[in-house]
Amino acid sequence: MEVPKDFFTIQSMLTLSGATGATFMVSNALQSALNFSPKWLALAVAEVVVLAGVYLTGNPPPVEYFIGLINGCLVYTSAAGATSVLGGGAGPQSAIARGGPRGPAPDQVSPQRSFLSSWF
Repeated sequence: MEVPKDFFTIQSMLTLSGATGATFMVSNALQSALNFSPKWLALAVAEVVVLAGVYLTGNPPPVEYFIGLINGCLVYTSAAGATSVLGGGAGPQSAIARGGPRGPAPDQVSPQRSFLSSWF
């Protein structure tokens, strides 16, 4: 069996699993390294990955970009699901009643994110 020379290639990024893997890795790395955790970051990464793939297919019609936006949402939800499963989700300590306060109290500092911290 030959050992792969590349981890991600253009061809692998044009698949659902490749785009999801890239979104998962880039989003978690950025959120962990920069302690920057807006909910939209992973969606933006997924859309960039998918729309770049659409562009690289060569002169696509405009409808392909619309389909790319929908596929970007699919990639985002797949990566978010993987992060929730592998990271254990938000956990019971963050469970609150619907409509209750969200985020840390004004006098508390938010903790440093781990690589698999929940995106939500």
